[in-house]
Amino acid sequence: MDLEYILQQRAKIFDMALNGNLTHREPKVFYDALRWVPLSGGKRLRPILTMLSCEAVGGVPEATIPLGVALEYLHNSTLIHDDIIDKDAWRRGLQTTHEKFGVPFAIIAGDALIGETYRMLSYMAPPELNAVTFKEIIRSIADAAKNFYEGEAMDIEFSDRYDVTIPQYLTMVEKKTAQLYWLAGKCGALIAKGSRKQVENLAQYGLLFGIMFQIKDDLMNILINQTSLGKQQVGSDILNGKRTLMVIHAFSQVNEKDGKKLRRILGNEKATQSDVFDVIDIFRKVGSIGYSETKLDDLRDRVKGCLEVLDDSESKMILSELADYSVTRTY
Repeated sequence: MDLEYILQQRAKIFDMALNGNLTHREPKVFYDALRWVPLSGGKRLRPILTMLSCEAVGGVPEATIPLGVALEYLHNSTLIHDDIIDKDAWRRGLQTTHEKFGVPFAIIAGDALIGETYRMLSYMAPPELNAVTFKEIIRSIADAAKNFYEGEAMDIEFSDRYDVTIPQYLTMVEKKTAQLYWLAGKCGALIAKGSRKQVENLAQYGLLFGIMFQIKDDLMNILINQTSLGKQQVGSDILNGKRTLMVIHAFSQVNEKDGKKLRRILGNEKATQSDVFDVIDIFRKVGSIGYSETKLDDLRDRVKGCLEVLDDSESKMILSELADYSVTRTY
């Protein structure tokens, strides 16, 4: 199975839908800012997962397009605001929205994408879906949004702490990164009128997949040429003081000397690339990279276990391959 090709073909469906919905209007600079991140590319994994979850329980894939586009709008809204919080200058090889258009336009562009989210959801309202299903989808989106902002707050709070535990980190990632994947799995199955067990399992698939995705992102930030990720520096998470799984594990394992070095470099605006490589060496020395890779493998097994409730199908095979892809991907 050529998973990369399959993902690219599915992504094109949502690229066309996004481009068709986000048309140019006045004031021009506002709509340029609004379109900047959503139309800059991306894997479209959340809408793709929505479509695959629907197919996997016997639904019509095209029925998920409004929801998939809505999730992509919501996702890109969070990216714009997250980039402002983190003061990131680059995303997907382009300037971030606030760097390109200024912070005020970036804030209102991110806010406006939340409005676009609910405009797309209106296309699914009864009689397109039955009222009970539509109500559950709307409530799930509201719950996911609340959880996301709780996770974002935790992430900000963690940046000043050295005592964050691994369970606390995983809770933060579950709330911040995994919520939209949880929505994708759950709501795709709801649209297809899957059984309650199928809905629950695909929701759990999405949640665990999202946690995997973040841990892999953390690893790629230090192990892969950042130009392939649209970033400028290896270890930008270290320079930004991010409390990744590797950082938290390392603090629980290091000796006093290395602990002082970690504290000196993490989040230090004056830290050099050499300092970053020193931190990566500490990660290797205390086994933090290996620990994260083992956690990924464990999560992959759990993700695949969620699929046991499904009948055999091409979409089930793709979902299984997608779990492997989340471990092996390089961008």
